[in-house]
Amino acid sequence: MVDMILYDGWKSIFRVAIMCLLTYPFLVVLLRFFGKRTLTNENIFDFIITVTYGATLASIITNDKVTFADGVVLLVMLTLLQYIVTKLSVNSKRFSDYIKATPAFLYYDGRFNEELMLKERLRKEDLRSKVRQQGLNSFENVEAIVLEGDGSLSIIKKADVETKDALEGVAEKWGGN
Repeated sequence: MVDMILYDGWKSIFRVAIMCLLTYPFLVVLLRFFGKRTLTNENIFDFIITVTYGATLASIITNDKVTFADGVVLLVMLTLLQYIVTKLSVNSKRFSDYIKATPAFLYYDGRFNEELMLKERLRKEDLRSKVRQQGLNSFENVEAIVLEGDGSLSIIKKADVETKDALEGVAEKWGGN
């Protein structure tokens, strides 16, 4: 039993090596063909597809019940579905609004949006840490902290603010708005 865990023969090792040599280059070519947008993390669907590529690649390589042809079809279908979703989101504002999370202010105009911070499970200390990472020592130097649709935090420094057009479309969800 233990010997099967450590080594199960050259056949399985050879299969993993061959599947790596076939599948990885295929995925690279597929992603190059469909463009850079396929692996950006703009919304939850982009994140899901990125994780799914990794899980799928691992399954194709390690699961001896999955053939290379099965893997190719699976990777092509995932990429095609991602392409369709991104195409629809670019061409349809309604679809885009449905699948993309709206960015929202966590801090703006000198005050914290505590209700949203609670909902998103963020603490003031998380924001302080992000402000320090930007090389700032005080919120007095911060115009805004935005929770982006992809879950990342953006810090807008007061010194950098000439116009506020980049803040257009950021939801001001204060006190039940």
